[in-house]
Amino acid sequence: MTYQIESFINFNNALEEVSLLIELASESERSPNKYAALNKSALLLLTAKFEVFVEDVVREYIEEINSMKLTTPLISNHLKMKHSITRIKEIVEIIEHPNKEEKRIEVFKEIAKLWSEQEHETFDDLNIPNKFNYGKHGSKEMEKLFRNIEIENVFETIVIYTDEENSLLDSVEEIDLKGIINNITNQRNKISHQDQTPNITHKDLEGYVDHLNRFSKDLCEYLEGNLYNLNEQYEAFKQVASQGETAS
Repeated sequence: MTYQIESFINFNNALEEVSLLIELASESERSPNKYAALNKSALLLLTAKFEVFVEDVVREYIEEINSMKLTTPLISNHLKMKHSITRIKEIVEIIEHPNKEEKRIEVFKEIAKLWSEQEHETFDDLNIPNKFNYGKHGSKEMEKLFRNIEIENVFETIVIYTDEENSLLDSVEEIDLKGIINNITNQRNKISHQDQTPNITHKDLEGYVDHLNRFSKDLCEYLEGNLYNLNEQYEAFKQVASQGETAS
């Protein structure tokens, strides 16, 4: 499949930077301080780049939906609700401000348009949260972000397995990606906030890079499948609408 989601390409490029640090670490095992410093640097970069990827892929997914200029009946109630709540939160502080009436009216008109059941009404300005809450990281926060775009449990929807060819196991097993993300987040916090040096090897980091790379790939394929199906629905809708106009 040709990846249309640019976030995947950007993340892959970022992983190359992480891999360079890991390679340098592997060449420095006989120098404990240098080895630890390179591994810590690689871990910090990996967690930062992965969080950027998660935020970017949610943003880009919504941008792709907006670019389709869908008719409002084709936009799910979940996305409509997320957008409406987000926009209302933006005006809560000015809800009774005497000089902000125009802004309030603009938001309410926009929400009314989004919830319209008129088949000719289109909407291309979905505003769905894509940022981690400040200071919060890890699997739970990640699950919250993906719920915004209708993935109820991203770790159940996107599952990766051990590589049968490279595994000593008799059969492939599911990789605990949720546990991995919590582990590297915890280690990142120890480095950033407690100035600790986690017991981590370059081999561990190579595994993390591989797992996150495969996860990002499968996630983007899943989202692209959703976008393809949504576009097909819209094309079918337009075709039916066109035939109806011709018949009348």
